[in-house]
Amino acid sequence: MLCVRFMATGSRRSIRRSDAILSTPSPKPKNLLVICSDEHRRDAMGCAGHPHVLTPNLDRLAARGTRFTNAYTASPMCVPTRAALACGRHVHQIGHWDSATPYDGSTRSWMHRLRDAGIHTASIGKLHFRSTDDDNGFLEEILPMHVVGGVGWAIGLLREDPPPYDVASELAVDSGRGESSYTAYDRAITNAATDWIGARAHTDEPWAAFVSLVSPHYPLTALADYFDLYADRDFDLAVQGDLKVEFLGRDRGQNADYMAEMITAPYSIPGVSDGGA
Repeated sequence: MLCVRFMATGSRRSIRRSDAILSTPSPKPKNLLVICSDEHRRDAMGCAGHPHVLTPNLDRLAARGTRFTNAYTASPMCVPTRAALACGRHVHQIGHWDSATPYDGSTRSWMHRLRDAGIHTASIGKLHFRSTDDDNGFLEEILPMHVVGGVGWAIGLLREDPPPYDVASELAVDSGRGESSYTAYDRAITNAATDWIGARAHTDEPWAAFVSLVSPHYPLTALADYFDLYADRDFDLAVQGDLKVEFLGRDRGQNADYMAEMITAPYSIPGVSDGGA
């Protein structure tokens, strides 16, 4: 959303630099808050110049920081993208190719690095990893959502004669003004995150929190207060933007070291989107 590309890039030089940062005591504790939305187009924000979408809080964050307009996702699917985001590696490097091979903690993540450096790491909300029973790098996982049964969407691996899969169509039909389990889940995540951060307002222990919301992932249901903001708007339903796909064949390195380096900032708040389902 705001800095996917920057989080997914790096170099050997930056790795050495961040290792030095981790090994050098900091005079003041530094904190990191990563906010992740789900299936959120990069241009669906006011700060991105969208003519209709209202995102005042994201706009304020963007005004105080840096927005990376050439960001890209490591995969068009949710589960591989989240694994790549955790590890800072391409999907083909870590083997989490699809929604039936979720991240299992076996590849070292930025969360592992920060935790091992004495940073209190926590996740709040959706992860879509394999299981909380795995060592995913967090000291605590609050309200986690992992793949179903630790397996995920195995039916998506079938190439010939796949059985009918109508769950997505049912979710698509369930749209409009109202409440859904996902909107309720997001409110619970938001409340838990604000409580968790507030409880650490006067502590000297540095922390890193990954707060992951499930919306705007379908079902496309919005509470009335938000839905009605757009009730009288005239939308152009034509396809927006350039849909050209460009293959990036460069060596991208790790984002784990960049995350470690972010701890040196007084308060860093990168925002990302998994770009998947």
